[in-house]
This record gives sequence, structure tokens and C-alpha cells, in this order.
Amino acid sequence: MMTVLTRILAFTPLLAVSLPAFLEAQSEPVRNGAVEARLISNHSTITPSQTFTVGLELKIDETWHTYWINPGETGQPTTLDLTLPEGFSASELQFPVPKRFITDYGFNILEAGFGYEKEVVHPMTITAPDSIKAGDTITIQGRGTWLMCDPSECVPGKGDFSLTLQVGDTPEASAESTTIEKFLKKLPKKVNWATTIALEGDKLVSTVRIPEGTFPEYADLHFYPYEVLQFDQLAKTEINEIENGLSFTTVKHADLEAVPETFDALIIAEVDGHKAGFHASTEPHGSATLTEASTNTDEVSTDTDERSMPFGGGIFGILLAAFLGGMILNVMPCVFPVISLKVLSFVGQAGEDRRKVFAHALSFTLGVLVFFWILTTGLLIVRASVGEVGWGEQLQQPAFVIGLIFVMVLVALNLFGVFEVGTSLTGVGGGLTSKKGYSGSFWSGALAVLLATPCTAPLMAPAITFALSQSAPFTITVFTALGLGMAAPYFLFAIFPKLLDVLPAPGTWMETFKQFMGFPMLVVAVWLIGVLSKQLNVSGLQWSLAAVVLLALAGWILGRYTGFDKPGPTRLKGRIAAALIFLLSVGMAYEASGSRAEPSQVEIQDVIAQKQAEGKNVFVDFTAEWCVTCKVNERTTIKTDKTRKFFDENNIELVFADWTNQDPAITKLLKEHGRAGVPLYVMYPADPDKDSIALPDGLITFGHIEDAFEKLEK
Repeated sequence: MMTVLTRILAFTPLLAVSLPAFLEAQSEPVRNGAVEARLISNHSTITPSQTFTVGLELKIDETWHTYWINPGETGQPTTLDLTLPEGFSASELQFPVPKRFITDYGFNILEAGFGYEKEVVHPMTITAPDSIKAGDTITIQGRGTWLMCDPSECVPGKGDFSLTLQVGDTPEASAESTTIEKFLKKLPKKVNWATTIALEGDKLVSTVRIPEGTFPEYADLHFYPYEVLQFDQLAKTEINEIENGLSFTTVKHADLEAVPETFDALIIAEVDGHKAGFHASTEPHGSATLTEASTNTDEVSTDTDERSMPFGGGIFGILLAAFLGGMILNVMPCVFPVISLKVLSFVGQAGEDRRKVFAHALSFTLGVLVFFWILTTGLLIVRASVGEVGWGEQLQQPAFVIGLIFVMVLVALNLFGVFEVGTSLTGVGGGLTSKKGYSGSFWSGALAVLLATPCTAPLMAPAITFALSQSAPFTITVFTALGLGMAAPYFLFAIFPKLLDVLPAPGTWMETFKQFMGFPMLVVAVWLIGVLSKQLNVSGLQWSLAAVVLLALAGWILGRYTGFDKPGPTRLKGRIAAALIFLLSVGMAYEASGSRAEPSQVEIQDVIAQKQAEGKNVFVDFTAEWCVTCKVNERTTIKTDKTRKFFDENNIELVFADWTNQDPAITKLLKEHGRAGVPLYVMYPADPDKDSIALPDGLITFGHIEDAFEKLEK
């Protein structure tokens, strides 16, 4: 008994800390008639600039229902008015896919409406300002209204809600996140299907161009208008196949005298009880419209504005840009540690046979090219599968990032002398070093490529964007030019060995320099851990780092117990122990890589549209945690006091589109602006009918932002 009591007392402080975090993600429930309502959040702890979701949850008694955005002629849609802390902003209330109700009032009086039974959550996207700080507490207050009906009566309902959230350094999902996620998946998807509407006598006919294969042949389709007084909602909709799509014919509403200037329709495909909704719409007078999210997988147009291409455009301009971009990569911070060791290897080769120096340069070049080809082939396979691809997407995979961290730590330990595999200074590839070190040069080139992808140089961006939209042979040609540019400086040493004379003479300083270069390797590892922190949840990150510790332990055992100064049995046991611990670390890392952080449910187009609806210009920073150029621009230009003041004075809202993890909406916008990756900076006007302005590639200045705004104002 005492043991149980002791354990309870031991856990009491933990419960005292945990319980408020659980409660803070929901308001007190309000019971009004047949509905119990509360305000919930998918996060109990938020961070500055975070976008999160709150939702009005309605639990509805049997036989009762509430209403959709189109409630029918006598219903009322649910509303939620929020009072937010200073600096916070919110989207419009969203409505999941509804069902149709037909109410029989007797005397042959029927009425149709759309709404929800049993339970529904109406989500709303909230964006926090960057001015809040860890330790703050914020309160969101709201008033919700709804109409609840059963076959015999309708009763209005309302409730006042108060939701308290903590501000921390790391966002924490709430116990209600699963519920919100469930209904976020039920939101209709906006599509760019060309849609028309026509009036034919007493029939309203809508045609929708739907990509082939979108719906299974056996899907049960429904067609609901977003606006009241367009359809006779009691009438049956006739659905017919047309070329590249469907036509929907129904009886017009008695009060409708002309074709609607705009028309929005919800198309629902029901398969085995599961419903998927698609929001299709027209522009005025029935012309086709393009809305935010597209399911069209047509290939990217290869038409390219030559003015945006380097060196006047053309194939040779692209290849030259790729070659020069590859040369620039040699001085980028994420590649420099590997390159420094490569230069050190040339110092060690001073005075050696010219053919040997040339062979090392050739091996390094081959490593660069082979790994560029491997990455490019992978991207082409992805492009063939999903139709969209961007340079740097491999860094969106936690397993790839953890693998790079492993390589950096192993290389650092090898440079520190914790374990030795081979004696050649060119053996940056660790265990892959062979006699004479040629494979070390090869793997040095491979490692440089793996680290190069986030360091997209300004001259590379147009070439890569163009290349990824072309045929596979041309794409591979461009990346071959990029690899040759990266390897070019080493060929200069090989072709002109006299250049080696400008390097310091070999000596004992080389060992000191070699050990010192282990620290930049660890710096790169720390940077990659920062990337990983945006991709995994807290548990996944902790287990990943634990796997790195085990990896270091394996390296230490390898160096401590497998040297030739140890007896044979000791060496064997050391190798077995190191191998087992290494395999354990790999398994642990692989398992941890699946613990992904909760993805954002907000599409960047929705955020832009929301800010424009508020009358604001929008500056969108398309960035990623692994993008070095992005971080330089943010530190030197975007997040400076001068830029913040300029944004405030000119009604410009700064929005970050984080591409650290996969985000199809961001990928789509990048492609629309002719980019295959980040960084990208776009100024959107408050008037959504006006064109946006994209800033130049690569490094930007305050002057670039001013110029973009001036063009916006013209």
C-alpha cells in the first residue's frame, strides 16, 4: 500500500503540470438545447509566427442537425466570431462536406437543406504574430451561433467560449488534434476544373472538366450549390458524362431569372461510405476559373521566358549557368569543410607524379558526377510519379538528413583520431578509402554533392528550374555541367601542377589542420539537427540524437579496441561490438525518422488570400530550414528593423512559406513562378486581380524589396 501511495505522490507534480496543458486546448463545453458546443485547438502550446487551427465542435443529439454554408431556404449556417489577442489573425470559418436533409412538414410540404448530424467541427486557421514570447499565455474568446432542427421544430443556439493556450519554444499538439484532423480531411478541396453554367429553359446546366480517373466508376456523386436560390434543392440532379468531364442538370430555383454571375458547386464523391468533396467554381459570365489547389497532373509547360534565363537564354546559356553555379558551390558554407580537406590532399600531393594528381582529380570529379546523376535520376522518377519536383526535396526526408548527420559525425571522429581507417589524407570517405586513396577522392566528391543541394547558388537557380521541366536527357546534361563546374578547380591543379607551389609546403601542420577540420563537420551536423527539429516531433528528435550517440560509441570502440596493439581476440570482440552498436544506431535512427512533426493543415494560398481580404499587401518568403541562402537573406535583409518598418509603413504583411517538409501547395506556387526550389520571394498586391512581383534569384537586398513594391504600386 505504501509503495502505491509513494508512486502516486511521485507522479502528482507531473499530473499538476500536464493537466493544465490538456485543459488549455479546449474551452468549457456549452450545452444549449440539442447541441453541446466547445472551442478546441489542435495545439496546447504554440510558438511565435505559428499557424494553427481552432475549431467550433458541435455534438448534436439524435434526430437533430445543424447547417452547412448553404442551409436551404429556411436554415441558418453556423457562425463563429473570435476576439483575438493583438497581432493574431484568423481565416474564415470552414465547413466540412455536408449531407442533404429533406424535411416533411406534412400536407405535402417538403424542404431540403444541407448540414450535419451527430458531430461536426468547423475549423478556423489562426496565425500568431512573431511578437509573442515563450512563457506568455494567450486567450482566444469567441461567440458561436447555430440553428438546430429536428423534423418537428428548429431552435437557435449560441455559446460564448474562452480558450487559453501557452506560448513555448516548441509547438505541442493537444489531445483534440486528432478530432480536428478528422474534420480537416472532410473539408472540400478547391480545384481548378474548368466550370461553366448555363440556363436552358427551366433547367440549370453545369459542365465541369474533371481529370480522368479522379472518381472511381462506381462512386456515388452528389452536386450541391454553395448559394441559396439557384437550384430547386428538392429536384434530382441528372449527371451525364461529357468529353473530359461531367454535366450536371437540375431544375432551376423558381426565383432564378438569369444565369448566375458566379457559381460555386460542391461535388461529392461517395465510395464505400467515405466522402470526398471538391469545390468547383466559375468566374463571372460562366468562364472557366483557376482556383487554389489543382488536381491536374498535366506536365509543366516548357515555354520559358528567355529574359528570365541567364546569359540571354538558350541551351548554351543554361549549361554555362550550371557550370558557373557548380564552381560557386565550392565556396558555399555547407560544402567548404569537405573542400578544405580536398585542398589539404593536394598539399600532400605536392611534388608527386603529375599523373597521380590527375587521377585524384578525376576520381573526385567522378564522385561528383555519379552522385549528381543519382540524385537527378531520383528526381526524374519522382517527377514521373507525381508530376512535380523540386531541387533539394531529398532534404525534406528525415532519413536522408539523419544519414548526413551520421556521415558528418563519423568523418569528424575520424579526423579527430578517435578511430583510423586508412592513412591517406584524401580518405575523407572513411572506410571507403582504398590504397593510394583514389576511392577517398571519389567519396569526397560524393559527400560534397550531398551537402551542396541546400546551397543553391544564384546562378544555379534558373538553370535548375529550367532543367527539371525538360526531357530526361537534357536534365541530366545540365546537372553534368553543374558537376563539372564543381570539379573544375581541382582539374586546374591537375592540369597546371605549378599551381600547387602557391600552397604551403607539407609538414606537421597538416595533422593539426586535419583535426581542426573535424569541428566544421560538427557545425554542419548541428545545422542538420536544426533541420531535423522542424521535421520530427520531440520524441523523434530525441531518439535520432540518441542514435547519433550510439554511432559515436561504435566509433570509439572501433578506435579503442581494434588497433593492432591489441590482442587478436580483443580486436575481434571490438569489431563485433562496434558493428552491433552501429546496426542498433541505424535501426533506431530509421525508426525515429518516422516520427514526423504534425504537418500544417493550412495551404499557403489560403493565407495569402486571407491577408488580401484584409486589404494587405503580402510579402511571401519561400524558405526552408536547410536553405543556407534563405537564412542569409532573412538575417541580412528580411528580418531587419529597416525592412520591418518598411512593411509596417506600406501595409505589407510578411508571410513565411516553409518548405522544410513536403508541401504540395508550396511546390505548386514555386512551379508557377518558374522555380524548382527555394529561395523565392514574391510580393502580392492587396488586390488579388493584380499580378504579383517576384524578386530576383539568390541573395536579395532591401533595394530589391523597395523595387518590387514600387512595381506593385504602378
